[in-house]
Amino acid sequence: MTPIHVALLTLEISSATIAGLVLIGVMLASIRALRGEIVPAWNEADIAAAEARVAAEGWLHRSLSAFDIAFNVIFLRGQQDETISTHSYRASLEGKLWGKLMCDWLDMLQPDHGLLATCGDFYRASVRAAALKKVLGLN
Repeated sequence: MTPIHVALLTLEISSATIAGLVLIGVMLASIRALRGEIVPAWNEADIAAAEARVAAEGWLHRSLSAFDIAFNVIFLRGQQDETISTHSYRASLEGKLWGKLMCDWLDMLQPDHGLLATCGDFYRASVRAAALKKVLGLN
């Protein structure tokens, strides 16, 4: 296979994958719309609820979050303490197109995904900071 064929095949596979992911997002958003689900405005009580949900995460979810963080650092040059979702949410707030597109897609899968992910990352960071303060005798 020539390099041109490899590049074309890679482009075709990437395009099909992206199209499939967008289709899944549109389908989920359409199902929520047909069911009449309305996403309420975000408030501070939602932050506490999101943090409580993160506190109850099991080993598998924590492992997937660790993979998410590693992927963010290695491939997206993100911070070592944030997931791809939080990175894209921050990027969208900074006006970056890739962040806006990613957040729009993630919001199709789960309303307010960027905010929920940011709450999760904040909670995990707070727990680690408290544990490290204790180790260093700063409490």
